[in-house]
Amino acid sequence: MFDDDTIVALATPTGSSAISVIRISGKKSISTVETIFSSVHYGKKLENQSTHTIHLGYIVDNIDDKSDSSSSSSSSSSSSSSSSSRRNYLDQVLVSIFKSPFSYTGENMIEISCHGSYYIQQNILQLLIRKGIRLARPGEFTFRAFLNKKMDLSQAEAIADLILSDNQASHELSFQQIKGALTSTIKNLRKKLLDFYSLLELELDFSEENVIFAKRSDLFSFLKDLEETLKDLIESFSLGNSIKKGIYVVIIGEPNVGKSTLFNYVIKESRSIISNIEGTTRDSIEGELILNGIHFHFVDTAGIRDPKDTIERMGVRKTMEKIQEAQVLLYLLDSSKNDRKKQKKILKKIQIIHENNPLKKILVIANKSDLSSFKDFYNLKSKFSYFFEISAKNNHGIKEILYTLSQLFIEKLKEKNIIVTQNRHYEALKKSLKEVLLAHDALSKKVPEDLVSIHIKEALHHLGKITGEITNEEVLKNIFSKFCIGK
Repeated sequence: MFDDDTIVALATPTGSSAISVIRISGKKSISTVETIFSSVHYGKKLENQSTHTIHLGYIVDNIDDKSDSSSSSSSSSSSSSSSSSRRNYLDQVLVSIFKSPFSYTGENMIEISCHGSYYIQQNILQLLIRKGIRLARPGEFTFRAFLNKKMDLSQAEAIADLILSDNQASHELSFQQIKGALTSTIKNLRKKLLDFYSLLELELDFSEENVIFAKRSDLFSFLKDLEETLKDLIESFSLGNSIKKGIYVVIIGEPNVGKSTLFNYVIKESRSIISNIEGTTRDSIEGELILNGIHFHFVDTAGIRDPKDTIERMGVRKTMEKIQEAQVLLYLLDSSKNDRKKQKKILKKIQIIHENNPLKKILVIANKSDLSSFKDFYNLKSKFSYFFEISAKNNHGIKEILYTLSQLFIEKLKEKNIIVTQNRHYEALKKSLKEVLLAHDALSKKVPEDLVSIHIKEALHHLGKITGEITNEEVLKNIFSKFCIGK
């Protein structure tokens, strides 16, 4: 996957802009740029400049012009070829120098800040390629930073997340990992586990003498603490993955309870058709909103009832699928219909949904409060943690729902010191926990130390895969292929 070529890529988006940045990394980066750079200060050499310095000058393409000329004399005549060079100035630029090991990749690096003309970008890139520098592969700059121990694998993945973050919450989670919050925790757990593993291995070396190096009570205590830490990290993935991709909020309820009216108000668009005719919405309709720095995906769905035709049956089936996918359900009721029997039936359905998935947040919303007060005929407030009376038609009470939604996740973010966002980390943590539980069980049953040692070694292996201390080429290719070319 890796060679020592000097690489180049455009680090800013292709197209016209005020400024573009071209990034070069490798042993020959400074010396190669030297051949095409002319400083405004005569005689300045880039090779002689300090790291982390910026220099003003011109990118110059020295083009060779070849022409044949003839000369004659009284004794003989001959043809000779002479060559001259003309200087083609491409742009005035700023060249930033980063010398190894004090650079992003850990290698010598140059960043050329040029004007953002597509013509200029491409001509500078082609000039560098003609000088022997090759185009970088996706993620190759960050991959080299990983190989040169400028960051671990989890930090590299966080950089990709940071680039793609489109809201404050996902940005903060990515930045937390770049600063090494998860790395520090995993390395600390791994070090302690490695210490115990070493002691168990030492006991095996002295098995004939029956020497005990690892105190069993300490090992039990540590494994218990490790279990709790791993469980906490695994549990955090549900929140972290939702924050990264956006919280999925599904609006459900019977036909004609005001789901589409609420949906249109929330996303500030008239996307769903509103009608007094029941069953107007046959498909799910989605819209997005950022609330207090958190990204939400809102989904309007077909009303839940016994379908009247095939199309409506398909719509109700899709609604049930969306319920399974949702992190949050907004369950709308019509407060103008005083049908206690029906409301009790709906209440039971909501409770079943919650019992099947306790992590799924359910907000019960009594709509059409302008027509009737819901509490007059059935008090649901005591049954649910989140209950609202609103009038979607008059936009009354909706802001309170949106505020509560954002606070639900802001409070969760505050509760967690470290939040896992990568599916790869989640799977590795689950496998590690499984091995820790097996080791704990083996110790309890006084299984021979060599079998306990196997489980602890496996747990170490899975934890090491998170930070890249243990990895393989296939995993690396999969991770860095998702990066953009200039990163």
